[in-house]
Amino acid sequence: MLTEWNAYKRVPLPVASAKGSDLWLQDGRRVLDLYGGHCVNTLGAGDPSLGEVIARQWQRWSFATNLLDHAPRRDFQEAFAANLPAGDWVVFCSNSGAEANENALKTALAATGRRLVACFTGAFHGRTAAAAAVSDTKKAAFPQAPFEVLRLPWGDLAEAQARLDGRVGAVILEPIQSLAGVTIPPPGFLAGLRQRCDELGALLVFDEVQTGNGRLGTPWASQHYGVIPDLFTTAKGAAGGLPIGLTVARAAVAARCPDGLLGSTFGGGPTVLAAAAHVASRIASPGFLANVKGASASLRAAILGAGTPTKRNPVASIRGEGLLLGLVLREGESAAAVRDHWLSRGVLVGTSDDPRVLRLSPALTLEPASAARLASAIAESEAAA
Repeated sequence: MLTEWNAYKRVPLPVASAKGSDLWLQDGRRVLDLYGGHCVNTLGAGDPSLGEVIARQWQRWSFATNLLDHAPRRDFQEAFAANLPAGDWVVFCSNSGAEANENALKTALAATGRRLVACFTGAFHGRTAAAAAVSDTKKAAFPQAPFEVLRLPWGDLAEAQARLDGRVGAVILEPIQSLAGVTIPPPGFLAGLRQRCDELGALLVFDEVQTGNGRLGTPWASQHYGVIPDLFTTAKGAAGGLPIGLTVARAAVAARCPDGLLGSTFGGGPTVLAAAAHVASRIASPGFLANVKGASASLRAAILGAGTPTKRNPVASIRGEGLLLGLVLREGESAAAVRDHWLSRGVLVGTSDDPRVLRLSPALTLEPASAARLASAIAESEAAA
């Protein structure tokens, strides 16, 4: 007998198929997916052109050892480079966000020769050893961290500047903390960290697993905020649904590391990189990022304008950027309960570590007009309350 490890608390939703931003249930009902596979379905479910790319590459050359070069790797590098901040960069391919973050930290410590990493309260960088060490979780994932950790309060630049010193090799953070409840950086926070890292010779690492790949309406959060890190990572939506992790470093940083520091069996395979090249090309295509901004504006307007004069809208405010949005609920409202109410009316959203914050991370191809379906769900839910 074999049963699944009890790791996930699943939502009882009998999905039969999915297309774009719609989930079709076994009884024929349609649900608007505003969670997007947790920032994975960049182009929506079952995108036809992405499917063609994957099928074509699978038939041509499905997988290759990293001892061999292949055209999809070169195509990916060209497409991915078009979206990068200015500068000389190198990329290493792995399989997940946690692995990408592990590689970024390994690189930063090797390049600086230091053993102290600074991170922030509310952070989540993954469940592997190094990634978990710099995450702020309820339970420690490992008996001890593989390096020294300095944990700083999120958003407090003055304290960060005071406590960061010459022992620090890397400062790692999410430009927007998603799991914590889509908490955004205070004005000047990222720029101040950049300046302090420069003063100390420490390396600034952005975890863009969720904020990257066009989600904020720019290719990367670094471009949105105008602060460029020394290394950044991404995963989730970078290949539109296939497993990928990417560690991107300034070429000068990578040059300070010993050969053979990084390695991966499956990272950088031709099928995954063909998909990632297609996603990167779509992000750079005319109108794509404008749609992200338009869909974001439509969702904001629909949410804050929903409800009736006699019933309260449960959403008090919205934070976040682009299509990574946190819906802050009114006092006394439960995110889990509101999520269930909306799901019963045909809209799927996510929760967060903050019990009063819902998260939206839909496909970046979401049509702005779809926001009306969320507004209807809110109004119907409130009318039935």
